[in-house]
Amino acid sequence: MNRFTESEKLMYDVMGALVSLGVPIVYKGAMITKLILQENHFDDFTRETRDIDIHWVESKLPSMEDLKETLNRALARFGLTAVTKRAYGENKAAGFRIFDANGKKKLMIDVNMGSVVDIQRYQFGNVTFQGVTPNSVISDKIKAVSSDKICRRVKDLVDLYALAHCLIIKKSELFKIWKKENLSIGSFKVFTKRHEDLEHAFEKLNRIEAKPSFEEVYGYLTAFLAPFMDPTLKGEVWDSKTRAWGLDQSPNNNCEEKKPLLEAPEAGPNRPKFF
Repeated sequence: MNRFTESEKLMYDVMGALVSLGVPIVYKGAMITKLILQENHFDDFTRETRDIDIHWVESKLPSMEDLKETLNRALARFGLTAVTKRAYGENKAAGFRIFDANGKKKLMIDVNMGSVVDIQRYQFGNVTFQGVTPNSVISDKIKAVSSDKICRRVKDLVDLYALAHCLIIKKSELFKIWKKENLSIGSFKVFTKRHEDLEHAFEKLNRIEAKPSFEEVYGYLTAFLAPFMDPTLKGEVWDSKTRAWGLDQSPNNNCEEKKPLLEAPEAGPNRPKFF
């Protein structure tokens, strides 16, 4: 399955152009998620994106005019121009619409201001850049699913489902990130109580090739999210094959086979409720 559209390939080129200018940024969002899934050979489905998400990581913040000028320097080689949509503020990213020479909108760029805890290097073709780590992506997705706004961010539900299929995920590593960022997760009230609203939002989500069913996604994530919804449940490492949280069986631990500590519920109308 072809994971990248021509538009997305252009977006990676734009990301590389910004790096070549020495702009103090780290990438996050769907463009990093897509690379993580590719590197871990997940191709069950693809979710198309038209947004580039950036973190400005230098303590000295740019003015909106300087930020737009920097973007346009990188975009000029592709015949593109940035137009300001939204100025940044407290808990609000700067937003830019990107147009081609014919005035057609090609993509969006959001620029957040502030530090990033964990980063690593990524590569797409000849383009190399810094982005947030897989654990940072997953911790952000879990936080989104736990919030009361998940119906407006249902794409995070799909992304988390994909990531939980192909990564080794340790629960303690995610809590370390939330502690470093001084963040806490929500109550999962909408996820557990407003099933029909969540399903309605999910069905409206488009630009996904080979989209899985809502019941499959919901049932899988109910198992994956269980120890975050109820911290008393044991289990340290997520096993995507058994759909269960088990003990850490890394080389430094006892290698004898251990049964999963937390079994996954079945998807469907009779699935267990946590609240």
